[in-house]
Amino acid sequence: MAFDFAAAYDGLNPDDHDYRCYAGLADEFRATRVLDLGCGTGTLTRLLAATGRTAVGIDPDPDMLRVARQAPGGERVDWRLGFSDRADPGAADFAVMSGHVAQVFREDRAWSDALRDLHRALVPGGALAFESRNPAAGAWRRWTRETTLRTLDTPEGPVEFWHETAWVSLPLVGYDTLTRNLATGEETSTRDVLAFRDASSLVASLKAAGFSVSRVYGDWQRTPLTADSPEIILVAHPSP
Repeated sequence: MAFDFAAAYDGLNPDDHDYRCYAGLADEFRATRVLDLGCGTGTLTRLLAATGRTAVGIDPDPDMLRVARQAPGGERVDWRLGFSDRADPGAADFAVMSGHVAQVFREDRAWSDALRDLHRALVPGGALAFESRNPAAGAWRRWTRETTLRTLDTPEGPVEFWHETAWVSLPLVGYDTLTRNLATGEETSTRDVLAFRDASSLVASLKAAGFSVSRVYGDWQRTPLTADSPEIILVAHPSP
């Protein structure tokens, strides 16, 4: 049986610093209607919905949404299969992209279209928050078997899981996700490509889509962005 990445996703990504940061921003902005684009297994979406907010989670992966729907609290969320164009106009006062979703938009046109869809989805005075890895920190240099290897217990037996950087041509980085079932010997390998845009490019793209940027952080403790910060975390609002 093939490795069920969607079912294992939360176990592979146990840290919740990003979720707590975004939930704090939603509280700060007194958001009542939230949109989570690229919601994955929906951990953040369910957290935002748990306090009675109206929540929409959008993701193009049906397996991720399968896990999201089945998780406790999943019934509180409107889950939608698809992309940013599935967002209703003027239906959210807080939109978020977590889990480095912003980096999956490799082409500038696709990234621009997503930002315009999010701008359309937000009410005047609403807020958009997301993060992207800071290219100056060079996270891909640490994507090796030695530094990323984890072993998960699954119904099919213990499975090794790790990442390896395949190539670098900034702003794009290709990397492989590999698994090995220690019981059966079955192996898998999947190649993905991420965009590592710098802060000035991200701010420019937001302005072009009709946003004004109000905050830029360098980590989940909301410290100012520096040259070696691991993250670029942005908060923006639809311009009047």
